[in-house]
Formats: sequence, C-alpha cells, structure tokens
Amino acid sequence: MFMNAWRKVGLLFCFFLLFSNEGLPQRLSIETSIDTNRIVLGDQIGLNYTIEKDKDIILHLPSFSEKLTEGIEIINGPVIDSLKKKSGNWQISLELIITSFDTGIYYIPPQAFVFTDNMHSDTVLSSATYLEVFGVAIDTTYAVRDIKPPARVPVTIGEIILYSIPVILLAVLTYLLIVFLRKRKGKQPFLMPSKPEEPAHITAFRELDKIKARKLWQQKQVKEYYTRITYIIRWYIFKRFGIHALEETSDEILYYIKSLGLNDLNLQNLEYLLNLADLVKFAKGEPDPEENIIHLDNAYDFIKKTKEEVSVETLTNKELDNRE
Repeated sequence: MFMNAWRKVGLLFCFFLLFSNEGLPQRLSIETSIDTNRIVLGDQIGLNYTIEKDKDIILHLPSFSEKLTEGIEIINGPVIDSLKKKSGNWQISLELIITSFDTGIYYIPPQAFVFTDNMHSDTVLSSATYLEVFGVAIDTTYAVRDIKPPARVPVTIGEIILYSIPVILLAVLTYLLIVFLRKRKGKQPFLMPSKPEEPAHITAFRELDKIKARKLWQQKQVKEYYTRITYIIRWYIFKRFGIHALEETSDEILYYIKSLGLNDLNLQNLEYLLNLADLVKFAKGEPDPEENIIHLDNAYDFIKKTKEEVSVETLTNKELDNRE
C-alpha cells in the first residue's frame, strides 16, 4: 500500500514535468519566410523571422555576421520591429536582406532563439529553408557585337553660357591689350579722359533761350512760362551753390541766398520773380506783358551776376608730350 502511494506520486510528478516543459514552447512560436527561393546572381531578397511570445517570456535574438551561411551574404539587417497584440502577447519581426554571388542551391539552417521565463530557460529553432541562385542567361544565337557607344546628350543653354564666359573675357582682354599697345605706340593715353561737366550757367542760359524762343506767354501759356523759368532758376541755384532749391519754398530759397553774403547782388528782382511765379501758378494771377519780358530778363541777369568763372586751358599735343 505504502509503495503504491509513492509510485502514484512519482508518476504525477513526472507527468507535471513532462507537460510543463512541453507547455513552454507553445507559448513561443517562430515562423520563417523568404521573399523567393530562386534568384539571379546579385539579386537582393528578404529573409524574415516572425516570433509570437507571451508577455512573460524574455527572448534573446541570435547574432548575425556578414555571412548567413557559406555562399549567402547579409546586405542589411537585422531590422527588428515589435507589435503588442490585443491579447497581450508580443509579435516580433526580424528581417535580413540577403544575396548571393555564386550559383547553386544553398541550405539556410535554422536559427537559435533563446528564451527564459520565471522558471525555465530553453532554445527554440526556426524552420530551415533554401535558396537557389541562377547565373545570367547568355543568348548564343547572336554574334558578338561591339559595346554600345555613349548616348548623345543635347547641350543646354546654361552650358553654352557657362562655356562662353571665358571666351568672352578672353576676347575683351585681347581687345584692351591691342588698344593699349596702339595708344602706347602713338603716345596717347590708354583711357580717354571723361568729358567735363558743363557749367551750370551755360545749361541755364540755353534753357532760358528755349523758353524765349517758344513764346509761351504770347500763346496764353503764362503758367507754363513761369513754371519753366522758376524751375531753371531753382536748378541753377542747386548746381551753383548746393542749395536744394528744387525742394524749398521761395522764402527759404531767398533766405539761403542771402546767407551766402554775395556782394553787389540785388535780390529784389529774384524775390519779385519767385513771388509772382507763385501767384501765377497757385492763384492764377495775370501779369502784364511787360512783366513777362522783365522777369525773363531778371532771370538772365541773376545767372550772369552769380555764375562761376571757368578758365579753360588749351594744351597742344606738343605740350601734352612734354608733360608726360
């Protein structure tokens, strides 16, 4: 009786160990998949391991070197991703990108995945698979031909401009060098001096002559007549004395002219001209014909009395040669 009782206890213990060891792998599954089992030399395909495990299991993934097995190389990976399911279990995805550069049929062995839980530690192997590698088919029905020549690419506008810039610069430099040598041989300056600016009073006299010739006030264009005269006077004052007369009022212009301290200058005629011009332009005044003539003469007179004396020295070619 006593021995039978111990025998039953021993059988129950063995039964518990048997089913507890077999139950653990059921909580962990590994699926092996490959994109294709047939490739041409150098093609790259994916080798995937999909693991599903309970949340209590700790999984240790295998380590990979540059070669998965003899003849099969790992190009990229492993790339690992994980997803938690609604049931609480985890799905782990491990992907390798593989290729082969030798023809033949290659056996891809199982990979060992080590796992542990609170009580046990064990190893689960993935399924094995294979890969068949083919060479590039050669068509022997055609004769050997030359290598295809390089494709002709049309030239763009940007390329034309880019390559034209050095040519243009070279042409300009060549032209300047030729001009320099010719000037040097003829004892002439390389760069011609710029033409001096015309004195302000000469320009002003020429513009007043145009107003006089157009006879504006005789054609009932009195406002235009005085507008042009005062504009010329203001422009002349700006050029001659540096006063911004084009932007100042008549009183401000007179104030600045008086501050210059010009001797023997009667500003009454200028003041009368500016004030009458304002009256004509803004109050539609109607001056007498005699006043129109007098104020044009006063404009001439103001410019004559304030013009800048310019001395012009004329040099002969012989004098220029001596100065060099």
